[in-house]
Amino acid sequence: MLREQSLEDHPLVLIVEDDLDTQSFLQQMLDGEGYHTVVAGSGAEALQAIEQVAVDMMLLDVMLPDMTGYEVCAQIKQTQRPVPVLMMSALGQAQDVVRGLERGADDYVRKPFVGDELLARMHSLLRRHFTVKTMQHSLRTLQQERAAETTLRHEFLHNVATHMQALCGIMDAEMRKLAPSAERDTVQRIRSRVYGAALVYQTSEALQRDPVEIGRLINTIATSLKAMYRPWRRVLVEVDGHEAALPAAVAAPVAMVANELVTNCFKHAFPNNSFGNINVTYAVRNDEFVLEIADNGVGFDPAQPTSGAGRRAVTQLIAALGGTVEWQSDDPGTRVAVRVPLQATTA
Repeated sequence: MLREQSLEDHPLVLIVEDDLDTQSFLQQMLDGEGYHTVVAGSGAEALQAIEQVAVDMMLLDVMLPDMTGYEVCAQIKQTQRPVPVLMMSALGQAQDVVRGLERGADDYVRKPFVGDELLARMHSLLRRHFTVKTMQHSLRTLQQERAAETTLRHEFLHNVATHMQALCGIMDAEMRKLAPSAERDTVQRIRSRVYGAALVYQTSEALQRDPVEIGRLINTIATSLKAMYRPWRRVLVEVDGHEAALPAAVAAPVAMVANELVTNCFKHAFPNNSFGNINVTYAVRNDEFVLEIADNGVGFDPAQPTSGAGRRAVTQLIAALGGTVEWQSDDPGTRVAVRVPLQATTA
């Protein structure tokens, strides 16, 4: 009866040998050494046994009645069962050994063999086999743990972002009920902080995926910032672009740059609560990602360009990606063009 599983302390060995005397000798020797054995008298029986039994290794005779051991070995090595094969043969020429190894045999012993030598070779192959199995199991476990950790982190960020958005909606509703007053100004400040925290979680959630759909992320940033700084229609924000997937290592700094540039528009381009427009466009052109943010606000003096921390941060982030930033001041307004080469960043 074929065993369904084997234990590392009692390895299961498939003996593929058509000679009954050799079969009996090998079984008795291996049973005495604590091995479990299964016997096949032909190549077909060996292939069938491999499908039915989780053997730990195979002793394979070259000369079989229906096919050669070389053919059996080649077929087994094409399966998903990484079974170590110790080939046995009375053919002792060097080319016979080479042929066996080329067909996938892990070792080769000549008949008549010495029992101690055979056992030593088996022990060596099994030790390597179980070491590989242990490493593969550890790798699968690590991959499963990382996948579970990623899922939990994504779910956590998603749940927090959802609750923060709901809280923002509640605060918006309460804001509309309040007349201009110190109390309303306080709620407005708290509301802006809540929107800012919600944006952090929304951005973090989007960056858990790789690649990142950058268009959705830019829309999220623009919409959230408008809700933070100009919730009513004093400043119109338009986002236009074709969806593009960027590696997370590129999307993260691009998102930071988009956040900084749109924030600057709201903070500085429209003083005294004036009306205006902010246009955000993005695209992939000629193997580079292009982001342009333009407003029709007060602009800046080109002769005295600002050198604040925000502008330095934008320049440094894009330079680290091998890209460029171009600043222009029109009458009226400001335009910033960001270009990031995709081949250099994804190579």
